[in-house]
Amino acid sequence: MVRRDAVVALAGAVARVPDGMAAAVVVGVSPVHGIYAAMSGTIVGGLTSSTALMVVTTTTAAALAAESALSGVAEDDLLPSLFLVTVLAGLIMMGAGLLRLGRYTRFVSHSVMIGFLTGVAVNIALGQLGNLTGAPVEGANAVGKAWSVLTDPAAVYLPSLLTGTAAIALG
Repeated sequence: MVRRDAVVALAGAVARVPDGMAAAVVVGVSPVHGIYAAMSGTIVGGLTSSTALMVVTTTTAAALAAESALSGVAEDDLLPSLFLVTVLAGLIMMGAGLLRLGRYTRFVSHSVMIGFLTGVAVNIALGQLGNLTGAPVEGANAVGKAWSVLTDPAAVYLPSLLTGTAAIALG
């Protein structure tokens, strides 16, 4: 039993490391913080949840929401602010759980969920276009950043674009 649990835990850890790193990049902090988040969330979730069906991990939607909430915060204050947002979100979720508000999620239609997830995916893709191309970006949001890359193709750094495109193709 312990051996089987260890194999499952190892597979989960291997899968969560890149997810955590990607979430940290979306938020705008070091990927190391994403590894910490994936590790600590899994440990705390495993110690506090009572079902084998529960998966506790970082999500891109939460990272995108945190990035949006912290977009106006100075770089020196980003980590303490991110910690505060994380704690507040956790407290709100715990309160919603204690009030048994999860049952209302069944009223969210499949179409709404598909639209939400598509919006998240498009927002992330547009927001990362500057990183993919190596071009300096300007803009208040992901669409503005993508527009600045598309309107100034001379700023694209070809080695970065080729490496990023190859990584996407291999993935």
